[in-house]
Amino acid sequence: GDVGRSPRMQYHAKSLADLVGETGGVSLIGYRGEPCVADVEHNPRIRQYLFSPYKSQYSKKGFLLIAPIKVAVLVWRLTHVLFFQIPRPDAILVQNPPSIPSLVLVWIAARVYGARMVVDWHNFGFTVLSFGRGGRHLFVFASRLYERFFSRVADAHFCVTKSMREWMVRHWGADPVVLYDKAPDFFRQTTIQERHALFTRLEKDLAKARLKFEGEAKVKASPPGTTLFTTSEGKLRADRPALLVSSTSWTEDEDFGVLLDGLRELDDRIMGEKEYPPVLMVVTGKGPLKGMYEERINRLVLYKVCIVTAWLEPEDYPLLLGSADIGVCLHTSTSGLDLPMKVVDMFGCGLPVCAIEFDCLEELVQHGKNGMVFSFSYELAEQLSMLLAKVTTAEGNAKLQTLRKGVAGFERWQPNWSRNAGPVFADLGRARISDAQVNFRFRSAIVIIVLLVALALAACRYVALMAIEAIVYVAR
Repeated sequence: GDVGRSPRMQYHAKSLADLVGETGGVSLIGYRGEPCVADVEHNPRIRQYLFSPYKSQYSKKGFLLIAPIKVAVLVWRLTHVLFFQIPRPDAILVQNPPSIPSLVLVWIAARVYGARMVVDWHNFGFTVLSFGRGGRHLFVFASRLYERFFSRVADAHFCVTKSMREWMVRHWGADPVVLYDKAPDFFRQTTIQERHALFTRLEKDLAKARLKFEGEAKVKASPPGTTLFTTSEGKLRADRPALLVSSTSWTEDEDFGVLLDGLRELDDRIMGEKEYPPVLMVVTGKGPLKGMYEERINRLVLYKVCIVTAWLEPEDYPLLLGSADIGVCLHTSTSGLDLPMKVVDMFGCGLPVCAIEFDCLEELVQHGKNGMVFSFSYELAEQLSMLLAKVTTAEGNAKLQTLRKGVAGFERWQPNWSRNAGPVFADLGRARISDAQVNFRFRSAIVIIVLLVALALAACRYVALMAIEAIVYVAR
């Protein structure tokens, strides 16, 4: 994804900019796309170097043919930024995944500049690659060896869970520093005034839900300025619906069907029950399967539940989370060793979550303490029905209030980073090499990179020829 949808790297950039102070700066490199958070976008010590990704309509069907071309294009673009645009760095922090070709290019750049290479392991590229291709695929095997090599030659590492650290120590001999994802300060519970302004801005997105819950006559009779959740005076409505929020990338690694089935079962449970308010499910995010699931949503017959999809501005997303009653997370890890950033954001807003179960989730979500964990749609329906009874009344829902207390006091990004990551960068230093040595290494690096591009193109040509021969053979 693009830099704008990589919050952890944005937070790294902000923390590093604070660390270097007025005398230094941070270069943020990545794909162009959504804008970064304001603390990065308008930070005078952070300069962004962005480029567009290579796109092909044959990226899945012709993976063996397209992959080398994609790598070759990315090699060129990263090389141009790393060696011709950014100022000489003291350290280079690279996110993994993606692994190919960023790890090798950053390693070469670090050796050229005399900088330190730090890898931030969000997950493993080979497990992502194995999704849909199988763990025995040749590219998966090669990717695992590739990542293992750089786990041993980099100068320092971060990872996102204790489970991931233990795996890397056991299998690769690397010992990363555990740096948990934490929400920054702008993720918080919203005030009533902020909610009113937010739902006024989202009036068109929520028009379908308001019409369903209130009817056309009531909507037209409402005073100007009234929203689905607030009165024209900006106060919470007593007849407001319960608000559920889920964020998704609309990809195959999130089974969104579990949520739809759970909401259908919830609708059956609460229909006709007076202690339950209407339930609005807002799903945010962009992704390739969004259209398919929106068609499925439109075919659902629901009475007391309404589902809407929306894409929010970066500044509105925390406000929506801070206005919600319950968050829902469908993230499952390809490695079973990373944690969902969306739950971190929800906890930052004081929002309890119902999360689908997978390995190591207990490092973040403790069932019955700060959230609920489910495996099947009927379990999700049971949990939501338990947490939504009387949720919008003055009395509230006792179980949900207990979960909110469990979320309260969730640690923030900056103190977490200062305690765990700050000392790593402070201890790294920089190798002392002369400008002449840098120039020599630079020329050598360009030769190596050109050879890598040539190798990728040769592989592409080889695969293409093999495919043509296979087609000719079949035709005969």
